[in-house]
Amino acid sequence: MPRPVRSLFKASLQLAFLCLVGMALYSCTTRPVERGQATLPGLQGPPVVRVALGRFFPAPANSAPLSIDGEYRVTSTSTGAILHHGASLGDAAVAVGTKGSLMVGRQAFSERDVRILPAFDGTLKVGDRFYRGTLRALLNDDGKLLLVNEVPMESYLAGVLGAEMPLDYPRAALEAQAVAARTYALFEIRQAEIDGRANLFHVFDDTRSQVYAGTLRETDKARAVVGATRGVALLSGGRLFCAYFHSTCGGHTEPGHLFFDVPQMAPLSGRPCEYCQGGKWRRWETTIAKADICQKLGVKDVSKLKVAEKAPGIHALRIEAGGRSWNGMEFRLAVGPDRLPSTAFEVEDRGTSYVFRGTGYGHGVGLCQVGCKGMAELGYEATEVLKFYYPGAEVLRVY
Repeated sequence: MPRPVRSLFKASLQLAFLCLVGMALYSCTTRPVERGQATLPGLQGPPVVRVALGRFFPAPANSAPLSIDGEYRVTSTSTGAILHHGASLGDAAVAVGTKGSLMVGRQAFSERDVRILPAFDGTLKVGDRFYRGTLRALLNDDGKLLLVNEVPMESYLAGVLGAEMPLDYPRAALEAQAVAARTYALFEIRQAEIDGRANLFHVFDDTRSQVYAGTLRETDKARAVVGATRGVALLSGGRLFCAYFHSTCGGHTEPGHLFFDVPQMAPLSGRPCEYCQGGKWRRWETTIAKADICQKLGVKDVSKLKVAEKAPGIHALRIEAGGRSWNGMEFRLAVGPDRLPSTAFEVEDRGTSYVFRGTGYGHGVGLCQVGCKGMAELGYEATEVLKFYYPGAEVLRVY
């Protein structure tokens, strides 16, 4: 469930590095959702995606488990020079060494920014996950270890698809999800260039962007779906846009500009949705102690909590409590998205607690994944699904 990353870490990331140019690992001639072609400035083919590994950004205790099954090289990010060559790396770590050095296994490097390149794709393991592409390890200005997986777009999407949508969903739903995920990633790459962080990272591997699990959920089916949609993205007025998606809207998606820092536009304008009514989040109820809400919000008073204003659909735009107000999404994230499945709720005061009764799961903007499944089960094709949830958008091949 993506969220913009352009404001996160922006003030603290002052590094400037050389860009890495990547090649796609494979191609596919079958593109069932293609409806024409568009040329985007500067985009000649599938780009490399720089994914900040959230669990190691910065790394806890300034180290991370690392292993490589087979040969590998360590190179200088600034010059490309080979600093080390190894036959394999088992049960080792990448870590901050003494006097600001970097350690890869038992090898120490004076450089503060290196790339670790396996000879065989997919043999790189960080923590408990395998990754394709390469690993960039560097120290920021505070001496903290940052880890970034640099991976070709289509391989990246194969690791996103199964992490964001169950792979037993109908093919049309998966294809629509793949196109939305590609559009989101391409948009964030462009935004990263504008923000000046592109030389370091484009996206996170968690819900601050869209969930990417390396090869953990990559399957033949995931690769086939991504391959079938290769290069296809969503455009609005000839431009990429932030193609948000979420689990279940509950009956109505919402205008993106009311909840995120994006311009008002037709594809993110929101619309009624009747296709997610059979999902597990059709109805939910949760009770949260007032003391817990106070603690999460950092306030002393949450009396008279209510939905003060709703978005055009069914989600809360503004929540009031104790004489203060919050944007509905900010309130949900602060209280805990695990406690409040969505902002489409009503509130009942129970004295020492509040009972929230609602529908849906997620922020409610863009593509509704359960609705996407419902449409696919009724026979809609991926292009029809995309144009339903992103009204007015063009579905085009951009590379």
